[in-house]
Amino acid sequence: MTRARVIRSKNVEVNKKFEPPIIPQMGILSTTVGYPIKMTMAHAIIPPGGRNQRHYHGKTDAGQYVLKGRLKMFLGPDGDMQEVIVEEGDFIFVPQGEIHGLMNLSQTEPAELIATYDQVGTLEESGTIFVEPVWK
Repeated sequence: MTRARVIRSKNVEVNKKFEPPIIPQMGILSTTVGYPIKMTMAHAIIPPGGRNQRHYHGKTDAGQYVLKGRLKMFLGPDGDMQEVIVEEGDFIFVPQGEIHGLMNLSQTEPAELIATYDQVGTLEESGTIFVEPVWK
């Protein structure tokens, strides 16, 4: 029988290698829950001025919720890319295969968001493909 779990953030590693400079703390994954599941949830901190690589997920939709700050979202492929400003309280839906990325518009304050993937229990299962190099 499946049982509910409480995953304490102090017990969850921060993954600084997945999407630098974003600092995601993957709270809900198959590994943190202790058995295979079909969803993920993370709390991510985007440093001041931080921008991640544009990418897409080949095997999952993504949902995001802006907890703090203002972000510029880069949505869609080159030649048809939209730049949209999102703020605290905004939800973002990114369908499977849609290229996306983000940038923290503040040069002094970190931004924060909650991110989820459906139908996958690990980052590896998401099928993430990066379409540009890491921003420095």
